[in-house]
Amino acid sequence: MKFNKLFLILASIALFALIACESDNSDEITYTDPVATAIPITSDDTDVEPEIEEPLSKVDDIVDIDPEPTLEPVATAIPIASDELDPSSEIKEALSKVENIIDPDNISWPRNITVAGNEIVIEERPDNVLTISLGHDEILFGISDDSQIVGTTIFAQEEGSNIKNKSYGLPTITTDPESIITLDPDIVFADPYASVELIDTLTDLGILVIQTPLNNDISGRKNDVWFMAYITGNLDQAQTLIEDIDNKINVLSDITENNNVKKKVLTLSWWDSYWTAGTGSTEDSIINLAGAINIASENGIESNTTIDKEKLISMNPEIILITQSVAWGGQDFYDQLFLDTSLSSIEAIKNNNVFLVNPNWWGTLSYWNIMGAKQLIEILLPDPELDDFGGF
Repeated sequence: MKFNKLFLILASIALFALIACESDNSDEITYTDPVATAIPITSDDTDVEPEIEEPLSKVDDIVDIDPEPTLEPVATAIPIASDELDPSSEIKEALSKVENIIDPDNISWPRNITVAGNEIVIEERPDNVLTISLGHDEILFGISDDSQIVGTTIFAQEEGSNIKNKSYGLPTITTDPESIITLDPDIVFADPYASVELIDTLTDLGILVIQTPLNNDISGRKNDVWFMAYITGNLDQAQTLIEDIDNKINVLSDITENNNVKKKVLTLSWWDSYWTAGTGSTEDSIINLAGAINIASENGIESNTTIDKEKLISMNPEIILITQSVAWGGQDFYDQLFLDTSLSSIEAIKNNNVFLVNPNWWGTLSYWNIMGAKQLIEILLPDPELDDFGGF
């Protein structure tokens, strides 16, 4: 009996020892270190060049250069244009085309200009500015407003004026010096036809008078804008205006390049004789901008001058534009052209192609002339799609 109990105890101990050993062997198998598995490379992969080498080899075919290898990649600098570094460079380039500006790179104060051979120093941006010329008025209102403009010519506020709404309510000036002096201007702009006595009086009182002619052609018109903007300190506004001018010119150019507008055009008015406009006139630049032919220029006529009836008949225009306002007899002149039977052979009269045009667009000395070119294109073409052209 005692022997059986002892045998059972020894058997139990042996069983427990055997189980413990198996448990230890199981742990060693479970917790072995991980082994990385290699990814096989197929034979196709070994034969194919890296993707980047294909475009590089094509570049090498075009540019036969063997660059020397470097230990590290070297960045290639991309040059930046100067106008990207300096936003004012475009303005300075435009100013460089204006002869009267001494140093176009100087857009700070003071600024130096020349007028009629005399050097003038503008010490600072003027607070009060006015003009005694309608053309200068129109330019000034394109780059400034009544916070700086203290008065206008009476013509600026007349019915039909291009700037009537902009100038409305401002004091008007006349040739009487007192009408100008009371407005206390720092600078007065004038054209070459201004009264010498008026200019002398203002100058004697210490008022700076800048007397300059205004140009007839588009590039000259833009230079007029830049010059006045330089003097008045409104270069940013001038840049905006010039962009608008250029956009409008591009619109007109696109139309004239894609349509037949090569009609023989003649401007005409009556002041005790027939008046027309030839080479070098404002009207000539407008007709050219519209892509038409100024028949007066083709016949050797220069500037604004008179012609006789025989010359009018011999030029035989296809289009006649009456640049005379209705208030100054434009409608009466229109009617007379059709009543005069001796003119009935003229193409424009025979085909009823005589038109009254806006004299404020055709006679002014400013960028508003572009509106005259638009008006002529609308006469020459049935549907030029200029509804969104806008004004200034």
